[in-house]
Amino acid sequence: MANLAEIEEYNYSVFVGSEEFVSFRTLVPVGSSAPDIQATVLDTGQSIRLSEYWKKGDVLIEFGSFT
Repeated sequence: MANLAEIEEYNYSVFVGSEEFVSFRTLVPVGSSAPDIQATVLDTGQSIRLSEYWKKGDVLIEFGSFT
C-alpha cells in the first residue's frame, strides 16, 4: 500500500503539460470522429480495427490514466 508521501506526489494539485501534451490534446478535438486505427485486444493479442466495433454500436476511447 502506498504511503501518504507517495499519494501526494502522484495526486499533484496542478498539471503542467509540455508542448507535446498540448498538441496531443488538440489533435483529435472532443466530439470528433476517431480515426479507424488498428489496435490490439489486450486479453487475446488479436489485431482488430476500430471500425469492427463501430458496426456493433458506440465506442468510447479513453486516452490517459484511468485511476
